Amino acid sequence: MRFRSTLVLALLVAAVGAYLWLVERPAVEKESEKKTLLTIDRDKVSGIVLEYPESRIELAKKDGNWRIVAPRDLEADQTVVKSLLGAIADAELKKTIDEKPESLAPFGLDKPAATVTLTLEDGSHPPKVSVGKTTPVGYSAYARRDDEPAVLLTTAAFHSGVKKDLKDLRDKTVLTFQDDAVQELRIRAGTQPEVVLRKEGDGWVLVQPSAAKADTTQVRSYLSTLRAMRALDFVDEDKSPPDPKYGLTPPRIVVAVVAGDKKEEQKLLVGGASTDTAKKEIYVERGEGGSIFTVGDYLFTSLAKKPSDFRDKTVLAFEKDKVGSVVVTDANGGSYTLEKKDGKWTVAAAGEAKPKDMIIDRFVDDLRTLKGADIASEAGDASQFGLDKPAIKIDVRGADGGALGTILAAQRGTGQEKKLYVAAAGGKTVYTLNDYVFQRIDKRRADFLETAPGTPAPGASPAAAGATADDDDGGDLDADGDADAD
Repeated sequence: MRFRSTLVLALLVAAVGAYLWLVERPAVEKESEKKTLLTIDRDKVSGIVLEYPESRIELAKKDGNWRIVAPRDLEADQTVVKSLLGAIADAELKKTIDEKPESLAPFGLDKPAATVTLTLEDGSHPPKVSVGKTTPVGYSAYARRDDEPAVLLTTAAFHSGVKKDLKDLRDKTVLTFQDDAVQELRIRAGTQPEVVLRKEGDGWVLVQPSAAKADTTQVRSYLSTLRAMRALDFVDEDKSPPDPKYGLTPPRIVVAVVAGDKKEEQKLLVGGASTDTAKKEIYVERGEGGSIFTVGDYLFTSLAKKPSDFRDKTVLAFEKDKVGSVVVTDANGGSYTLEKKDGKWTVAAAGEAKPKDMIIDRFVDDLRTLKGADIASEAGDASQFGLDKPAIKIDVRGADGGALGTILAAQRGTGQEKKLYVAAAGGKTVYTLNDYVFQRIDKRRADFLETAPGTPAPGASPAAAGATADDDDGGDLDADGDADAD
């Protein structure tokens, strides 16, 4: 009985397998081999002509790159042209609608919406393809090949994919440069002093209006914004004095990028907002007397930078691998010490409590990379910012016990009036500090120790809660002066 059941099951499996192989597999293969309007290798296409009822655009591939050659000689957007080629090469031939229609007008093929002519590298031409109307349902469109009488059905994606105007196909890059090749960056916003940044080695320095170390990340971000800028529209290319409506006489911002061994300069002039407020665009000019474009108005804020935006606002510079200990002191004088022993971080006088080595390591890294949000003062007067009596004092010491520097942080006001400040002890620069950054360095001793089962979670940090000092055996004191167990 068991043998018979097994045999039946085997026959059923064999029958299903035969069905899949003989019936389903050919259907799947046929589906995957959909017919296309043209059978071409898109990589072999060297020319494209797009003809519309009222215009004609011609593109040619030169040295591996596409260029518009008619109605004007212009750089082409390589991505858009490749997308166009994809729409042509992949245009599906769904079926033949009518072998010999009495009239092409019902299909919109008497006056095609677009006609595509390709040239291959060997000089040959595949059949010309015309596309007419889209169908009321089914996301399809009518098409013809060359002078063949048959009306074919293709996808509406082909219809939309080949309908391009000159603006669509143009390269929309405003400035062209390699970030690593830039040697100097100059920014003049309105009547403000010109900001001059210069590359030195792998970093950047601020040259004007005052000499200072620059934040390389900020400079690179600015260059990336310039390089990624794309024109939304092409407004005026006559290279004549700009119309006053563009707000370029004078411009609101002038940016100069000096790049390469020959120190070639490119300028960008930023003007006023477009009169069409719905578009949220501003006018920019490429070089004095150059082409005028529109770009997104958000770029004005990205480009209108002041000197302090580029300043390196690192509070205390030190090498992390040279740190031997960190002493954190709160406003009441209570402190705790983090020590590095045999490559591992510990908490001094922690007894049997296990230290969170990775948390301590991250805390030290936060100290190393701590940056101010803006410059509050460079007069060296710390008292007006509360830094003479800081909420947090962090002494960073080397493996030999020598001082690597001290970070001071303070809070002024509360609620919406609250302001946070930070500085390195002995330095003249006071920085403002963002609240979330303050929280990263505002830690209590218990934050660095594993909590034993059944032990209440640590409370607020010393600076935030106003906790008082640790007692002599290392226990934290709460706001009432009672010892808390770690």
